[in-house]
Amino acid sequence: MRCTYVVHYSEVALKGKNRPEFVRTLRRNLARPLAPLGPLVESRDGRLLVTVEGDQAEVEGRLSKVFGVAWLARAEMVPAEYGAIQGRVLEEARSSDAGSFMIDARRSDKQFPIGSMELARRLGSAVVDATRKRVDLSDPGLRVHVDVIRGKALVYSRRVQGPGGLPVGTSGRTMHLFSGGIDSPAAAWLLLKRGVRPVYLHFYLAPAPETVVGSKIVRLVKVLSAWGGKSTLLMVPFADYQVATAEAPDDLEPSLFRRFMRMVAERAAPSFGASAVSTGDSLSQAASQTLWNIRGFDEGSSLPILRPLLTYDKEEIVGLARRIGTYDLSLEEYKDCCAIVTRRPKTRAKPERISEYAGHLGFEELAARSLGSATLAAYDPVEDRLKVSPLARALERDAEARSRAASDARGGPRTRAG
Repeated sequence: MRCTYVVHYSEVALKGKNRPEFVRTLRRNLARPLAPLGPLVESRDGRLLVTVEGDQAEVEGRLSKVFGVAWLARAEMVPAEYGAIQGRVLEEARSSDAGSFMIDARRSDKQFPIGSMELARRLGSAVVDATRKRVDLSDPGLRVHVDVIRGKALVYSRRVQGPGGLPVGTSGRTMHLFSGGIDSPAAAWLLLKRGVRPVYLHFYLAPAPETVVGSKIVRLVKVLSAWGGKSTLLMVPFADYQVATAEAPDDLEPSLFRRFMRMVAERAAPSFGASAVSTGDSLSQAASQTLWNIRGFDEGSSLPILRPLLTYDKEEIVGLARRIGTYDLSLEEYKDCCAIVTRRPKTRAKPERISEYAGHLGFEELAARSLGSATLAAYDPVEDRLKVSPLARALERDAEARSRAASDARGGPRTRAG
């Protein structure tokens, strides 16, 4: 049986002239996780209606992870006639064991002859007469909502909280440094909440990217994909960097490696349409994240650096990681690049010294060479499908696809690579 869910957004409503674009993106994001269930997503009178056939718990679970959603509720849709509305409200009241109730009525369709307050009063009186429940406007056991929209009325009593924020895809992309610890997945979730789509950039120690594919790194990306939709993971080998910096001072290791990661991210950014670099930094949580070393990381950057967790303490980050489902995975054993840096790093490394070594060690050329050996993994959560290929080949295929699309749009001949 197909059911209707009413979906409300909050912050999106404040976007003024840009609001239609935000709503269109939210509609696409609502439909995507429900694709196997044949959803119909409509925009009506400042709310979205999702009609779909599927298990209620499954549908609500998927919709409640869509950023931009303030809340949602399964609703019964009845004709916009008082008799039909009253009948449905009485059914809601009779099915509840609560001793108290209130009616929250809203009339978006001004053609409906009864105003919101009068509608609530009439329906409340009908419920009292039929069930002997008492009215409680401050802390009711049952809250029945009635939304009168064009030609229809929605009646519902149980609302499911959404994650809020902005629809993913409305705020651009960022190259997100992704270690697989507790912090970087939590930071990625916060970026998704602000509408940013991260491209996960991971540096690996393993001899081959297949080791990463079978590790917690990909499983963490899959968890985040439940919130953000399709995800891209860029896996860059650490070996070339390790050889090139073998003689670098031990106390500069963390700062040098972080500078290198940023430079790789900046070099990769144009290929993914990313406008920023982001990290899981929390101010002074580690030696590499002091204000002085953050300056060394940022020095000479051509892109903004985003740090969603900058002012969070560890307890707050752990709480967030638990809530979004990444904490236990982050604790799984995995040897990443951060595990081999010195235990006595400088807390106040001078940016000019980092820049001097970066130039001397040829970080620009090293970054290009490392990306040349990188591997791309694209994950589609709807199909639960992971596609892995060398970065160069993946970008080539993407360019070919864009070329064919442009050719089709111009009505020109289509070509195919041999």
